[in-house]
Amino acid sequence: MVKQLSESQFRSLQKHIGARQQGSNRLYNQINRTVGALLEYYTDTGTFDLDILELPLEDGSKHLATYSHGYPPCLVPTVVRLLRQYVEEHGGNFDHVREYEARTKHGFSDYFQDKTSIPYADLVDYEPR
Repeated sequence: MVKQLSESQFRSLQKHIGARQQGSNRLYNQINRTVGALLEYYTDTGTFDLDILELPLEDGSKHLATYSHGYPPCLVPTVVRLLRQYVEEHGGNFDHVREYEARTKHGFSDYFQDKTSIPYADLVDYEPR
């Protein structure tokens, strides 16, 4: 089980990744002018999920996919850094990333696994409950 973050740890993580808090457990991070990320913290598991969103960030209906509820807090800075790289390497804007994912059937989860050598299935299949 992942230990639950305290309020001060959550705020520290928020500052570290340059995110804006929305509600008590959601962080919005602007990746570039057209792409944002929503990281939602699940207090029952102590982990985050990731949605890649088209701006404006508040419109959650325009997203690519939800990537795992299993990111432990210690991986969140790496997730944000890799997401920035992923967007840049695959066209630099939301439409190009969406087209890349549709064309190749590969997404950020594949990129994360390639860059970290952490099997993505381990984050999902063995997520703490």
